[in-house]
Amino acid sequence: MYAFMLICYLMMTLNLVNLTLTGTSGYWNISIFGASHTRFALFTILIFTITETLVMYFFITTGKAIKSALESGLGKEDLWDRERKLKMVLFPHLMLTIFLVGGWFIHIGAVENNISPKWLHSLLFVLAYIHHLWSLRLKNNAFKDQISIISELEPDSTVN
Repeated sequence: MYAFMLICYLMMTLNLVNLTLTGTSGYWNISIFGASHTRFALFTILIFTITETLVMYFFITTGKAIKSALESGLGKEDLWDRERKLKMVLFPHLMLTIFLVGGWFIHIGAVENNISPKWLHSLLFVLAYIHHLWSLRLKNNAFKDQISIISELEPDSTVN
């Protein structure tokens, strides 16, 4: 579990670096490792989507394990309430981040074909980037809370 969480953190760091490089290449019109802004953005969106899916998978699978453990009497029922609250805060932001970054990426095509203004594309990027930074903080807090919930799983003395 800790190894998987570490992989999530490494991928989230890679996402931040990729988004920063993509934004930089678009703003100053420079190539990254010989790739144009659009090509590097394609790489970025692929890694981004995989990472966000891995993070969701982590919380879904550990949540299922927590529920199974609670049904087996390995903890107090209030842990499940904490788990549900954690997911209700985290998942909408994960989905919004995917939507914003994905929308920004799709909008590259509109700008490249002179269908939409570049300033709108820049605005979408800034919005997506800022929300992604916010979601990184939420994800970090959620990882800590999830580990806390898991560490509190133990046989409940009231269940016999």
